[in-house]
Amino acid sequence: PPPGIVERPVFTVTGLDLKSADRHIIKELGGVFRGDWSAEVTHLLADTFRRTAKLMCAVCTGARIVTPDYLRACREAGRFVDDRQFALQDAVCERAFARKHHLMGGFTLDEALERRHTSGPLLKGVSVYCFPSVVEKHDLPHLVAAAGGTWLECFPKPAQNPVLLLAEREVSGKEEQQSRKKYKVYDVELLREAACTQVLRKKAWRLS
Repeated sequence: PPPGIVERPVFTVTGLDLKSADRHIIKELGGVFRGDWSAEVTHLLADTFRRTAKLMCAVCTGARIVTPDYLRACREAGRFVDDRQFALQDAVCERAFARKHHLMGGFTLDEALERRHTSGPLLKGVSVYCFPSVVEKHDLPHLVAAAGGTWLECFPKPAQNPVLLLAEREVSGKEEQQSRKKYKVYDVELLREAACTQVLRKKAWRLS
């Protein structure tokens, strides 16, 4: 297929309710809709830049992030059209994200996706372990998998490299405190930020 067109696209949605008519368009034209994130998703429908789990996973896999207008254009054409002109652009929220994270060079979704396509999976060959201090982590295994990494349930063995050790700023207990004295440990926010930007700013997020 030409650039910007996927033969059998797989859609999911974040931050908005997809109308039944829009789901019908997808099915009628030969596409697939998934309610949950999966590795087969090719298109994420969104109307603004929100740091949701699905959006972060989409950036990590290099999926196309498009506005709902894309489906309307497909309906009018009677086929899946070039999606590039429907790529999500949200300058206000992108600038706010850059300010909050002190990203001196700014941030755009387009640049992050281009970085993913050029450099490949962000965490390829990397294992990730979160210390017990990280309580809110239900989305992290999906994020690590989308970025090409391996999620570890147990603390890694010394020979298991490379490993990214993540934690919250508040230590969970003595055992974690001892480990954080021995190894380089980073704020878990490093992973969520990098999922959006496709850049691991380890120096900015190092805890120990």
